[in-house]
Amino acid sequence: MDFQDREDHDDDDILPDTNIDRERTLTGKWAIGLFALSAAFMTVAFVTPNWIEGDPRFYGTKVERVGLWVHCFRSLADYNDLRHQRYYAGCRWIFNPFTEGYDQIRNYLAPPFFVATQFFYTLSFIAMLIAIIFVVMYLLCVDEYYRVNVLRWTGIDLIIGGAFGTVALIIFGSLGDGRDFMPDWEHNYLSWSFGCAFVGAVFNYVSGVLFIVEARIMRRKEIAREKQYPMEQRV
Repeated sequence: MDFQDREDHDDDDILPDTNIDRERTLTGKWAIGLFALSAAFMTVAFVTPNWIEGDPRFYGTKVERVGLWVHCFRSLADYNDLRHQRYYAGCRWIFNPFTEGYDQIRNYLAPPFFVATQFFYTLSFIAMLIAIIFVVMYLLCVDEYYRVNVLRWTGIDLIIGGAFGTVALIIFGSLGDGRDFMPDWEHNYLSWSFGCAFVGAVFNYVSGVLFIVEARIMRRKEIAREKQYPMEQRV
């Protein structure tokens, strides 16, 4: 009897807080929910032109708002125009091929630190898209045999994506509203798109850790199920 009690106790230690018949734990539900929020915040940050905004209280500021891919100006002089007759106003894609002279000031609009921000945040965005594929596989079509690995790789992917996003935020946060980037720098400030990118990076880390924890719980469920039904064989 003592041996049997000890064996039952060991089984309980393998899986003390989960139900082996339940497909998804509360940890997994939180991981999916936070990941959905992270994807939403990151998408908004990626496509909106509000990483920097000019203070509207000051008349005559040249910058209206700046994003990763679109810049909006109230009146930006073309420094290559020696006659001082060409000004840019409104919002334009940074790679706009149709506006005369715009491609010639691209080095001014996107200095090396800005290109680095685009590069690292794009990597973070791609990592988020890969995680979406993993999550869809986990929810819909992945075989039970691969479920633990899919969860684990989802968590690792999200943490790596969060690291890329963190690098982009550090670079842009330290140089984006400095005197060497946009005119009237003293009237420019980091805006809500930058804040969305920050929240998305934080949720990336949290959801990534939760996915890894969920993978560990699922693995423990498999061990408990094998002990409970030793005759079952994996296909």
